[in-house]
Amino acid sequence: MNHVLSLLRRQSPRLVVIHAAILLIWLGLSACARFLPVDAPADAAADQLVARMKQTNIDLRRFKCVGKMALAGPDQPSRSLRAALAGQLDHKLRIDMFAPFGGAAGTLASDGRNLFLVMHPSREYYKKRFGSGSLRRLMQIDVSVRDLLELLVGRIPLDEDRSARLTSGQGGFPHRLELVDSSGRIRQCIALDESMNPRQSEWFDRHQQRTHGLTLTGLQSVDGFRLPERIELTGPNGARVTVVLERYEANAALNERLFAPDDPWS
Repeated sequence: MNHVLSLLRRQSPRLVVIHAAILLIWLGLSACARFLPVDAPADAAADQLVARMKQTNIDLRRFKCVGKMALAGPDQPSRSLRAALAGQLDHKLRIDMFAPFGGAAGTLASDGRNLFLVMHPSREYYKKRFGSGSLRRLMQIDVSVRDLLELLVGRIPLDEDRSARLTSGQGGFPHRLELVDSSGRIRQCIALDESMNPRQSEWFDRHQQRTHGLTLTGLQSVDGFRLPERIELTGPNGARVTVVLERYEANAALNERLFAPDDPWS
C-alpha cells in the first residue's frame, strides 16, 4: 500500500484523482467479495428429486370432484362443508361449498383474469382483478390459485430458483428436502417418507419466519394418477383449510363459463 501511495505522489493532480478512484473501486470490490454468498455445492440426488416432483401427474391438466372442506380462522371455530371442485391449470378454479343441512353456502372461483367470491346466505358478490392470484384475504393463508391447483392435481408447489439439498428427516419422516435461497436461508422444507414421497411442507420468508404449512394424507389412484386423499393447509395465525378429495374425475370436460360466475342477484 505504501508503494502505491508513493507512486500516486509523483503523478499530476489529474492522474492522482483517476488512480485514487481506481484504487477505491478496487478496494470496495475486494471488501464486497468477502460478503457475497458462497454457492452451495450441487446435490445431484436432491436435484433429481425436484425434477421428479415437478413431473408428477404432468399429464393431469383438468379435474372435477366432490369432497369435504373444513375452514377455520384465527378466532373462528372449524366449519365443515360439502364441496364440489373443478379446475384447469394454471389459473382456473371453482369451489362450490354447501351447508351441512343443504343449500349453497358460497363459491370461490378464478378465470385467470378475475377472482370471484359469492356468499349466498348474505347475498354478497365480489369480483376483483386476478393480480398475483393470492388467496390470502379469502383463506387467510399465503397461497395462490396456482398453488392450490397444483395440490389438487397431486403436485406439491415448489419454490423456483432455489438450491436443493437432501438431509436427514425429522418428526418421524426419514428424509427431508430443503430449498435454499442464494443467501443460504431455507425457504421451503419438505418431509419425505421411505419412498421419497412428500408428506409435509413448510414455507419460510427471508426472515426465516414460517408463512404456511402443508400436510398430505393418504394416497389414491385415479386413472393412473396418484393423488392425496386429504390436503391440509395451515397458516401461522391458526388459519386452517382442509380438503378431502372424493369421486375424482381426471381430465374431465369442463365448460369455460364455469370459472366466471355471474352475480346471481343482479
